[in-house]
Amino acid sequence: MSSSYVLFRRTADGRLRHGLRIPCWLPVALLALAVAGGAHLLWRLPEIGQLHLLRKNVQAARQERAQERAGLLALNDRLSRLRQEVEPVSGLNGKLASVTGLAGAEAQQRPMGTAGMVEGGVGTERRLARQLAAQARALVEEVAFQESRQRQLTSILHERALEFAARPSIWPVRGPINSDFGYRYMARSREYHKGVDIGVPYGSQVLAPADGKVASVGYESGYGLMVVIEHRHGLSTIYAHLKSAEVEEGEEVKRGAPIAHSGMSGRTTGSHLHYEVRQSGNPVDPMNFMLN
Repeated sequence: MSSSYVLFRRTADGRLRHGLRIPCWLPVALLALAVAGGAHLLWRLPEIGQLHLLRKNVQAARQERAQERAGLLALNDRLSRLRQEVEPVSGLNGKLASVTGLAGAEAQQRPMGTAGMVEGGVGTERRLARQLAAQARALVEEVAFQESRQRQLTSILHERALEFAARPSIWPVRGPINSDFGYRYMARSREYHKGVDIGVPYGSQVLAPADGKVASVGYESGYGLMVVIEHRHGLSTIYAHLKSAEVEEGEEVKRGAPIAHSGMSGRTTGSHLHYEVRQSGNPVDPMNFMLN
């Protein structure tokens, strides 16, 4: 017969009454289970510690991902602002390239793309990072392209400015045209007049109509005292019947600079300036170059 423990309970009138019967092995079994549970817990403690560390690492990774996502979105905003700054420069460069005839002016601005907002997740953040990297490369290429185009435009505009500055465009003196360019009749003969005669008082100051270099200063039959200035692109100007010259051969002159005084030297019937414009050595009508 197996032994057991009997638990009695006292009634309200003080008598003992039979209660619960507990086998003797049950407390021992419970104690054994407690000891086994404690031992198992002790055995699992390293794993529990690793789980706690893993939980902390996961939380740190989530925070790092959140910071990375915030940084990516901030970079997206910055790239958007940079695109907005580049677009008007690109548009202006395109217009200038078209006006100046720059090769490739018809090429349109290359699309730099946009990156959308993301809700979360490693996949979307990695995709956004790839998109932003592609946009950054495209933006760098676009900026380099616009810088190269601006250098080309600067060179072209500088050349055009030099060309305009060296193109005769102002009157060397102010006065009425006494004799036009082309054929004219003198007495019973006809002769080809290579320039225009501008009537001015004796000793009037003569101005250079464009930038250039004095090719010669001296006397020539019929022309009297004469100054010749060479300009760019085969253009040259001649000033004849002068009283005096204020420049020397080889001297560089600027548009509007005084170069001589009008007179009556050479074959002439009165005080005036004989003014010629020549293209590659051939006389052309000076009136086409007197814009003011």
